[in-house]
Amino acid sequence: MSALLQPDECRRYDEQFAAIRKMPTPIPPEKRFEHSIEDVGPGGYIRFEGKSYRVESVNEYEREGYRWPELVLFRLNDGVTQYLEWEKEDEVSVFVTRRKLTFAEAGLQNKENLWEISEEESGEARVDGRVFEYHEDSPVRFFRDGEKPGTPFHQYLFAEDGRKAFVAVEEWGDEDEGYEHDLALSEYLDPRAIETLATGAAG
Repeated sequence: MSALLQPDECRRYDEQFAAIRKMPTPIPPEKRFEHSIEDVGPGGYIRFEGKSYRVESVNEYEREGYRWPELVLFRLNDGVTQYLEWEKEDEVSVFVTRRKLTFAEAGLQNKENLWEISEEESGEARVDGRVFEYHEDSPVRFFRDGEKPGTPFHQYLFAEDGRKAFVAVEEWGDEDEGYEHDLALSEYLDPRAIETLATGAAG
């Protein structure tokens, strides 16, 4: 079958096939919800919203001494990469990245507009008619797949009413080398809706 596909499609098909074949014997269905996202590490497999994912790697973020993980997910259905972050205070909160954005798609003009909002601590982003009010911004350090000492950047957060969805703007670089910005829309995902098929390295 893969011989009938275009090169990019063939490569994606091969990656999907390889990811599926790497999956160990799945946890029995009646026990899958006994595990939480806290138990899942690299090489783990999870399922939510009707799609299955392999955990390719786990990055970490750190703000003011507090760390939380980001799972890099390979979607078995179509080979798309998706990101999932979770934090735990009184309970586990999970947010999944829905899509990348441009400044225009987020209703923001440019980095100067972003800095002005930060200075005034007031402003908003808009995505497809949804309003996201300025929430906070702060320095953050990013650890890719456990690397040290990590890479610093500045994060700006805009929250939808109820704080179930966020527009996050990551600002990398500095004035001397120039800035790069990574914008994304993330939404809350009920952790109880995540089915653990295999825990991977964390389990």
